[in-house]
Amino acid sequence: MDDPTRQGLEAILFLADEPLDLVTLADSLELDREEVATAVAELAASYEAEGRGLAIRQVAGGWRMYTAPGAHALVERYLLAGKSGRLTQAALETLAVIAYKQPISRQEVSDIRGVNADGAVRSLVVRGFIEEAGRDPGPGQAILYGTTSSFLEKLGLDTLDQLPPLTDFLPEAPAPDEPAVERLREARRRLAAGEELPSTGAARWDADLRTNTGADDEPDEDDEALPPIAARVGRRDQDSEMDELTERLESAARSAMSQLREAVAATEPDDDADADDDAENEESP
Repeated sequence: MDDPTRQGLEAILFLADEPLDLVTLADSLELDREEVATAVAELAASYEAEGRGLAIRQVAGGWRMYTAPGAHALVERYLLAGKSGRLTQAALETLAVIAYKQPISRQEVSDIRGVNADGAVRSLVVRGFIEEAGRDPGPGQAILYGTTSSFLEKLGLDTLDQLPPLTDFLPEAPAPDEPAVERLREARRRLAAGEELPSTGAARWDADLRTNTGADDEPDEDDEALPPIAARVGRRDQDSEMDELTERLESAARSAMSQLREAVAATEPDDDADADDDAENEESP
């Protein structure tokens, strides 16, 4: 076998992503099938005799280049570098968010978890659990991520429909109300426009301004911080009255935020390991 034939045959087998039969090799090298059969057999024998890191084998009706059996341990170590080991708590939380909310962007994951999720997303991509699933149609066209077939295989699932419902993991007690920031903004807008505010115990101003658990059946304790206003607040009122009402509104908002923090702190476990994982993600470049 001359050098040009050897080089061409070796290059074609190196680039092939599937076993190539003699007909395909003969057409590519512009040689007879018998010549190609002899050349490829000689090339395979020379690889084995020289102890090369690659081997040429006949499989599935054709010939293809593979890594040598003696190098399998080193190749496996190289390919699995950075992909082995247990997932951190931060990575598990990120994977759960993506599994249930996909397709989703990194920024949306970070907003849900409350910490930077870039490091966890990169780790999950390297491990093959998530992949790019498209682009957000909005400004910037952020990359959207979704789970892979490897994710389903690891969990023993056939489809994403077999994921357990989220309600199985939610606490039985209702979540605390979110602070009604919209109400404070609406109150300031009305005051600035010289309009009246609702009196104590009145119904919510608008359905859109309700908290996430709906309208309250009883007046909130914080409502007492806002006394009923009988007279219209107009340009003739003194600036001091406006400042006083604004301070009372801010006091009510601070009180609601304090109650919310106490309620959340009473239901959340003290998990230092989770905090360490999140801190590592925030410090990752």
